[in-house]
Amino acid sequence: MAQIKERRRHHRIDVNLPITVAYQQKIISSNTKNISILGTYIESNQEITRGMSLDICLTLPKEDLKRRKSKQINCQGIVFRTQPLTSAGPKSRYGIGIFFRSFLKKGEKELLRYINYALEQERKIGKIIIKKRNKRKLLKQKGGK
Repeated sequence: MAQIKERRRHHRIDVNLPITVAYQQKIISSNTKNISILGTYIESNQEITRGMSLDICLTLPKEDLKRRKSKQINCQGIVFRTQPLTSAGPKSRYGIGIFFRSFLKKGEKELLRYINYALEQERKIGKIIIKKRNKRKLLKQKGGK
């Protein structure tokens, strides 16, 4: 099986973060499906037109003992992709790709910090799983002799 090379320049993590998107006097509350420092992907029951400018508020969880509460990050973005996920009707769902254009205050730094923290946690979990697998293999080999 051929391996697909990752073309993204920045790490993208699969994470479910609360997000509020405002545009043309409309507000959508959703959750991210994945996120990077460049943008995010969400699903919504409302379609947002490609090219639409957005005001975005992301909620980052407290990821370590230094932060006692969740953190709100505000930024502007633009929709670069909208695709229907289900057929038209009252329960229509859309996948929406959003590109972050500018962050307010230290938002970009905070988001990058969170992404790096999440990646480090994934690496730690991966190492634990590998150690457990190796231990099981070793026990099978010893038991099989």
